[in-house]
Amino acid sequence: MKLIDLRAVGAAYRFVLDNPTPVLAAAGLYGVVFSVQSLLTAYAHAYAPGAAPGMILFMIAAFGAFVVGWASLGRQALGLPQKGFHGLTLGGDEGRLAWALFLVLLLLTIILMTAGVAMAFMIAGLAFTDMDPGAPQPEGYVNLFELMGPGALAVSVVLVTVFVLFSLWLITRLALTAPATLNERAVRVLSIWPLSRARSIEITLTSLASLAPGVLTLAVFNAICLALLGAGPVIAQSAAGEAGQLTVSPVLMLLISALYGAGKIALLAAPLIAALSALYHKYAAEGEIQAD
Repeated sequence: MKLIDLRAVGAAYRFVLDNPTPVLAAAGLYGVVFSVQSLLTAYAHAYAPGAAPGMILFMIAAFGAFVVGWASLGRQALGLPQKGFHGLTLGGDEGRLAWALFLVLLLLTIILMTAGVAMAFMIAGLAFTDMDPGAPQPEGYVNLFELMGPGALAVSVVLVTVFVLFSLWLITRLALTAPATLNERAVRVLSIWPLSRARSIEITLTSLASLAPGVLTLAVFNAICLALLGAGPVIAQSAAGEAGQLTVSPVLMLLISALYGAGKIALLAAPLIAALSALYHKYAAEGEIQAD
């Protein structure tokens, strides 16, 4: 079992430099939409009239821009013919990719929420088992972990660890959905399951390695924004003030959010897409994808 694919990591790091035009086009599109979404989010949390519906609308628009950008960069990484303005277009690839990503999110939500609720009930049961029946009833917020003895606390830590590992495993098993959908020109969700069998660690470590420089860069950028402005684009509501006002200039909020949004595509999405596409090519050469 291979722990990490260094060739895929190298392809991820080279992708942005080798394909600056499509990366900048995708980053620019998403950055503009994301900046408006962030501004409206800040206004919504400042209780500005009409901001909440606009926030929801632009959240949907941001997802659409993300899908369009992913399709463009995915075609580039897979060596497929490009379409539209520097790869940006609306067509069958984008529709199939949007549907595939929606199905993945739906599956993850259903499965992980079910597992999470089950884990929460087990942890609550452990806490209640260790409670003293004669003790006064606690009021307000209760930290269940403070009610546990050493044994119950150890079991709870194991449960949380298992849940996290299971979540990572499930995400990696579905991680090849996007490249498979673009390459096969058909929605591929469950059919890519065999390709990732016994490869979860390799997919996880390769993906994390491709994301690490971008995560660090964007974290530093957000920290600088917080230090200088008192608000950052990671949590747009940090700019929310009172009575519908913001604590920073709206123009400045748009600017830093646009830069952050563009950075998410150029420094996170693009390398990840390249890494997953490289892994998909390697795995697909070793096995056949069946139709869903």
